[in-house]
Parts: sequence; C-alpha cells; structure tokens
Amino acid sequence: MRICIFGAGATGGNFAVRLARAGHDVSVIARGPHLEAILANGLRLEAGETVLEARPRAAASGAELGVQDVLIVGVKAPGLDGLAGALAPLIGPETLVVFPQNGMPWWYPLSPAPEGAPAALPDLALFRRGPALLAQMAPEQVVGGVIYSGNEVSRPGVVVNTTPARNALTLGPATGGAGDARIAALRATLEGAGIGSETPGDIRQVVWRKLLLNMCGSALGLATRSVSAETREDPELSAVFLDMMGEGMAIARAWGFPLDGLIDPQAVLANLPVHRASILQDYEAGRPMEVGEIVLAPLAFARAAGVPAPTLRVVAAIVSRLGQSAGLFTP
Repeated sequence: MRICIFGAGATGGNFAVRLARAGHDVSVIARGPHLEAILANGLRLEAGETVLEARPRAAASGAELGVQDVLIVGVKAPGLDGLAGALAPLIGPETLVVFPQNGMPWWYPLSPAPEGAPAALPDLALFRRGPALLAQMAPEQVVGGVIYSGNEVSRPGVVVNTTPARNALTLGPATGGAGDARIAALRATLEGAGIGSETPGDIRQVVWRKLLLNMCGSALGLATRSVSAETREDPELSAVFLDMMGEGMAIARAWGFPLDGLIDPQAVLANLPVHRASILQDYEAGRPMEVGEIVLAPLAFARAAGVPAPTLRVVAAIVSRLGQSAGLFTP
C-alpha cells in the first residue's frame, strides 16, 4: 500500500517506521532539521528496549511524491488551517485521507446527528476548516482517526515511543458507518504493522471517549505542568479529574454518545501514564496549542446542550489563559 504521512513528527514518525518495516511504500512530509535528519539517516524509533529503524522516502512537499492510496494527515489541529492546498498533490479520487487529530475534529458535522441529540451543533471555528479541505476531497474519502500512542521527538530523526505496549489508530468513515473494503484493508495494514485498529460502530463515539481523556488528563497536566500520572498521585487533583470525567460523560450522553460501560473513570485515573501530554509538550516548545479542540469545544457542546460543567469551565479558563499569554492560542 502506498502511504504518505504528512507531518511525520512524534506519532507520525512512529507509524511511518512501523509501516515501512512491514513492507509498505511509505513516504513522509517533514521540515527543518527533522527532515534533514530523515534524509541523511532515516527514522529511528525507540520503544522501550526495542529500537526500530526505517528509511521512508522523505520530502518537504507533496508535489515531490504524487498521489497516494492513503494519506495520514499527522499535523496537529491548528496546523490544518491553510493546509488544504499542500495536501492536494497527494490526493486522487480513490485516496483515503485520514485525520487523527486530538480533540473535537473538523469533520464531526459530516455525519447526521444521533437520535435524541440536539439538532444544531455549536458554532465552532474548527468546523469552519471543512470547506477548504473538502475542496480537495469528497466527504466519502475522509476517514476519522483516533490515536492511542504516546510519543516524543527526542532529537531530529529520532522518536521515543513512551507507550510501547499501546500503539493504536482506530478508523471510521467521517460520514458514518463502519466503512467499506478500503477502510477494512487499511485496518488490516495497520494491524500487520503492529498498530492496533479496531472497528467502531461510529467513529464519533471513539472521538468522545478519547476527548474525555484529553480534556481531563491532558488539560490537568498542562495546568500543573506535570506528567499525567501526577494527577493520580495527588488526592485533590484526582478529585478534580473525576469531576471532569463525570461532566464529560454527561456531555457525550447529551449528544447521543453514552459512554457508560465504555469508560471507568476510576480505572482511567489509576492508569494515567508517566507521559507529558502532547498539549503540554507544545506549550513547553512554543508551538500552537490544541486548546480549542481539547478543552473549549467540549465546553461549547455542554453549553449548547444545557449540561452543567463547572469544573471543566474553570480548567478551560486556566489553560486557555496559559495558551493566550504564551501567544500559542487565539480563541
């Protein structure tokens, strides 16, 4: 399978190495010192005691690589603004385009509202990315993705996988349903490369499940500037985490995606990893932050459905101010 990962940073680099070593025609789009290192030495993945290396084709522009079978858009959500034209050379009429960004995704409105959910979605700026992106692909080509994998770029060309026992990319068509044979083949390709890929009933339910983890664990890690595991070691933070989880489950339920039985808040708290959340890594590195997608979007969904979320409101105000004061987030 011909696969391009646009934005082969931490997680993108992890998946590129695994897919290339599984025998696929893998290419990556990168930039700066990271691109230079990949061109010179390939990509190195350090996962616990295991070291994996691969030499995917690397370029600064999609025009150098041409149309792909699968395009995995690995840039973070703020990087999607203005990106549509850069994706165009990689997309043909049969290309599957996977968007696995954290938080509430731009493609969420492409599926009809579940029965009983409010008819009108909140008016979020992130949803307004849709028209430009859909000018380059049909809605049926858009594949929603949810990643479970912790990674950091330790130095140019080298990715450290901080969760070596868990690397997964759950996929589902953004327009709803389980997907066709092409998506099934992509899931099999990922599984064959050691990247778990379950078949969800509705990818939006998986989005809500992951969103709650980010909204609670990642946001508190950012607010306290600490690894996620610190929250479970502090009784007061643990209580805040559980309050936020309860609010998040109520929000998801109001929008037609009950998570009771799918999420055990106490178990999630007990298993928070010793990992610096992606949004904290961005804050420390001075990169644009996903505050809107991870924290403010679920708060907007709560308000639109009339669901009280007082704890989320306080944490959202804190992390939003952190991002704005650092010049890394604009509401």
